[in-house]
Amino acid sequence: MDRPRLTTLLTWSVVGTYLLVALGATAAADGGSLVAAVHQASAVAVGGLLATTALLAQYSAASRGVRVGTIVAVITYVAQAGVGLAGRTNVVPFDGVHLLGGIAVFSFLLATLVIRVETTAGGPVDSGTLNGPNHGVTPIASDGDVPSPVSEPGSTRVRDRMRTYLELTKPRLMWLLCLLALAGMGLAVATGAELDGVTVVATLGGGVLGIGAAGTFNHVYERDRDRKMRRTADRPIATDRVGVRRATGFAVALVVASMAVMVTFVNALAAVLTVAAIIYYAYVYTVVLKPTTRWNTVIGGGSGALPALIGYGAVTGTVGLSAVLLALVVCCWTPAHFYNLAIAHREDYARAEYPMLPVVAGVRTARQRIFAWLGLTLIVAVLLGVITGFGVLYALTTTVLGAVFVRSVVKQYDVNERNSEDEQAAAYRSFHASNAFLGAVLVAILVETLAV
Repeated sequence: MDRPRLTTLLTWSVVGTYLLVALGATAAADGGSLVAAVHQASAVAVGGLLATTALLAQYSAASRGVRVGTIVAVITYVAQAGVGLAGRTNVVPFDGVHLLGGIAVFSFLLATLVIRVETTAGGPVDSGTLNGPNHGVTPIASDGDVPSPVSEPGSTRVRDRMRTYLELTKPRLMWLLCLLALAGMGLAVATGAELDGVTVVATLGGGVLGIGAAGTFNHVYERDRDRKMRRTADRPIATDRVGVRRATGFAVALVVASMAVMVTFVNALAAVLTVAAIIYYAYVYTVVLKPTTRWNTVIGGGSGALPALIGYGAVTGTVGLSAVLLALVVCCWTPAHFYNLAIAHREDYARAEYPMLPVVAGVRTARQRIFAWLGLTLIVAVLLGVITGFGVLYALTTTVLGAVFVRSVVKQYDVNERNSEDEQAAAYRSFHASNAFLGAVLVAILVETLAV
């Protein structure tokens, strides 16, 4: 009975410690007595939770790493609490030492949680690598060119063609990237810059055109590999519903339109950053990184982070520290987010000969990296809150949605490793939890900067 109980206590200790870090950053920023009081009361509660967790770890069959990790966390917690009290009584200057101590406790606990779930879960049957493009999966042939029935009216054929070209632009990526650009604009407004409707509409419009161009180039280049993967075998170019030349021309037209909008209605910096994002995704990630290195997702994540800089630059004509930190949040979040999808479809990626981390290093390593990148994401999110002076809404949002994300990854270890459907479903839950986390954080930034 102690096994699941200790894992649960460790999970809540991680969440509680992060809440203290987030609330501590908020209290330091606004100095509100209510926030400070809540922070102090929470510190007592989390201290008790952490002490209980450490005691259970010592008197249960926990591994040596878990026992040592909880003790180190308790000692560090007491030390950073003492620094906090000394800072409030002016015995020593605060100077962020208390905050750094909280981050250290959070890091120790997260590492201990990883050790715990790794040592109590059964080893996955595919913890090694998947070698070869046809690892136990029957290839799926392309659907080929499927002409529309002769009886279809012209308007239906036009709508189908429009939907096909829309599919090339990867519209499901757009909402989160547009929200990221809006959050960048909100950070700019927080510095005192003025925001007008034309800038908002033009930046989002030009950005959507740029996203569509990058997505289309991606479809063109990956068409052969797409045909080998169940998840992508029905894409427009893979099934010959759109020819390569037409798709390439469509992508070029989108780039031109995007630049025209950015240069005419926004500014040169936003236009340059948009071109950089297109090149980053369409060439650096798609052509150079994705087919050649396991680090493709980590390095390629920069393409998805650039909208934060584009939104900020569209309003101010410059790039500020808060925008850079927001972009860094997205860079850290990307592998924590995408490795879940790579776990769910690792056989697909193996068949297409993509060296995704779960393919070349195994599921267990991928889950470890998810925890590591998620921890970094949460830490950078706190630093962003400190720099910008965000309030309780941002602190609670990062904590609650971060807890959901952490818990979903822990639950991946509870599935039957021999049941690929269960494993895929668990990975997808983490994938969706990661989307919810980033989306909620971006909305909280918008509310903090534009509505409060």
